[in-house]
Amino acid sequence: MAKPLAPKKAAGKSPQPIPEAIELPPPVQRDLIARLGLVGLGALEPVVLASLTTESPLLLIGPHGSAKSLLLERLADALGLRWRHYNAALVNFDDLVGYPLPDAQGQLRFVQTPASVWGAQAVFIDEISRARLDVQNRLFPIIHERRVQGMPLPDLQHRWAAMNPPGQDDDEDSAYLGSQPLDIALSDRFALQAAMPDWRSFSEAQQEAVILAEQSRPDPLAGALWQAAIARTGELLPMVQAQWGASIARYVRILAALLGAAGSQISARRAGMLSRNLAAIHAARLSADIEARIADSAWIAALNSMPFAAAGQKFDTARLLACHREAWRQADARADDPMGRILAERDPIARVRLALAATGLPDGELTTVVTDALTATADGARHALAEWLFESGAVARLSVVAADAVAEVYRDVACLQEVSEQVSPNGLRHRIWRTLQQRLGAEPATPLTERKGNLLASLFSANRLAVEEDVHAVLQRYAEVQGRLGAVSA
Repeated sequence: MAKPLAPKKAAGKSPQPIPEAIELPPPVQRDLIARLGLVGLGALEPVVLASLTTESPLLLIGPHGSAKSLLLERLADALGLRWRHYNAALVNFDDLVGYPLPDAQGQLRFVQTPASVWGAQAVFIDEISRARLDVQNRLFPIIHERRVQGMPLPDLQHRWAAMNPPGQDDDEDSAYLGSQPLDIALSDRFALQAAMPDWRSFSEAQQEAVILAEQSRPDPLAGALWQAAIARTGELLPMVQAQWGASIARYVRILAALLGAAGSQISARRAGMLSRNLAAIHAARLSADIEARIADSAWIAALNSMPFAAAGQKFDTARLLACHREAWRQADARADDPMGRILAERDPIARVRLALAATGLPDGELTTVVTDALTATADGARHALAEWLFESGAVARLSVVAADAVAEVYRDVACLQEVSEQVSPNGLRHRIWRTLQQRLGAEPATPLTERKGNLLASLFSANRLAVEEDVHAVLQRYAEVQGRLGAVSA
């Protein structure tokens, strides 16, 4: 059977940057997925094309009936691939490798069957989230290393998988109780992880076409068009890497830092995958549209490279979009733009110090850094930060709204707090108050002790001290940040 065209590599030559008036090959016809007889999946086209060009593992995540299997089956058939389709919930290891049989020398050999993985150019593992852990462990080297039982699979190019959305960390009402989050090591081997479009968002014409799907047949030219698109994407990829490599690396670095600050950490391996995915997706988009914007390609890559959904972790797409926009703005700016270094710093207190020390940083950007720090830090730490900003005069550089927010937090420390509340003897609130009194009573009477008392009284009144240990934690954070910034009032 015909083998898909591989990306062309110029032997011994470095890729040249894209000049302003590059002479690109004619664009490939659009709607490649539609030519497979499928509608409403056009948004996946650059992702699938990037996976095919770079031979990167692809995972499709979506509800039942969203055409995950149909897309991959028709794609494999159109490209003329020797491929295998396994249901991970049912597959046994013998199904993958054949039946073990000792030979005359006592060596173990595998008797191949039409379904075994040997000789396959593509492997599609359906229902991968329903596989037992031991099966996942045996699938891991196929996806990651193109090996099975330590033996290479030299013909294997494409590794695809599909799954229903797994239940998230605290989701007890998941519609797919049998769909479990993937083992993190296995999930991290799928470079591209794409969510299937919801058919309820399709136009009326598209929905009716889905309902009449049995009448939709692939275009006989679909395979040739896909192979042409793969070849052209491969030709453009080194040009994109040469032209945009530095900006892509800067973008990924800043995006990773922003996501980490927002509580969504990605690994160094995932950052490298995102970088390669971005270049490949942009090359795929350029193959169809020579005016495609790389900033849009960056968003498509970010949206389809995150490992959180497969691992069953909650993730806010709106937050990802905000982080993407800021990261790309910085990546597209001057290399010496101070905000790039500031945003790469994960610690919010350190970001504020860098922002205040940066020469020429606009007050609006300083306001953003300070506001984010106040939101990201816990009680005690943010109070020490607000105190320092207010008493050092740095608050004058902030917007009126941000300055008011700093003053509101600072008031908890600087103003005497009156507490009047009836509590049950030996109840939780009473124990917290006793802990507060004992902790402050052990310290000498100083202006700093007064401020600590104001802070704890304010948090107690606002019911922000949940247990006795919170008293000690708040004071520890307050003292630690004061020590880092230098208490102006000490």
